[in-house]
Amino acid sequence: MRTLWAIAALVVGAAIVLAAWPKADPPLAPAPVAPVAPAAAVPPANGSTALDDLLGGSLVAEAPSGAPATAAPTVTVGTPARIERIDERTVRVDGEFTILGNGTERDPYLITWELLASASRELDAANGRFTVPGRIADLRGAWIRISGYWAPPLQVFEARELMVMLNKWDGCCVGLPPTPFDSIEATLSRSVQVQGKHLFRFGTITGRLEVEPFVAGTFLLGLYRLQDAVLESSS
Repeated sequence: MRTLWAIAALVVGAAIVLAAWPKADPPLAPAPVAPVAPAAAVPPANGSTALDDLLGGSLVAEAPSGAPATAAPTVTVGTPARIERIDERTVRVDGEFTILGNGTERDPYLITWELLASASRELDAANGRFTVPGRIADLRGAWIRISGYWAPPLQVFEARELMVMLNKWDGCCVGLPPTPFDSIEATLSRSVQVQGKHLFRFGTITGRLEVEPFVAGTFLLGLYRLQDAVLESSS
């Protein structure tokens, strides 16, 4: 699915460049960009797993020993999260973000787009800095629930792969295309029907979160993925 989204992004970018190019000059063909495979795992910083220690589970995975070297970017975990327990289902993270739930399939974390977008403060692909904040890394493998706009990667009548976003976008031409920090690529446990073109669709999605930088050259194309997702759509 990521390859499909990457191709779509490159095609849209090429179309914009060609439309703005002076008519007197022939358009230049975009240079091919080879995607870089994501890192196998995000290693913990100083052995800290804040939400793991607080709530249990295994949310931050260590890199396998003896793993072969790859061309993937070196991904590290930033400052460990500061956790303040409010009640049995509520924690305050880094004094800024409130998370409800317990991170299980039956009681997923209720998270906000502001929390996901905060990864942009430390992760900068253009400058080769792939540092995932501790508050984000600790959510790896947890079940989360979030509401937003969604669109399929192609114009289809039935889809099992979606892009879930903070902002309105019809998946093609209307609205604001997402960034890696305010969108989630979702693989559904069962397909959903897709009707009509150029529509804004809104819903709530639940799934198991993966945090995995996906890059092409110096461009970050994706960061968040949901597996085994279930969509409750209102449109």
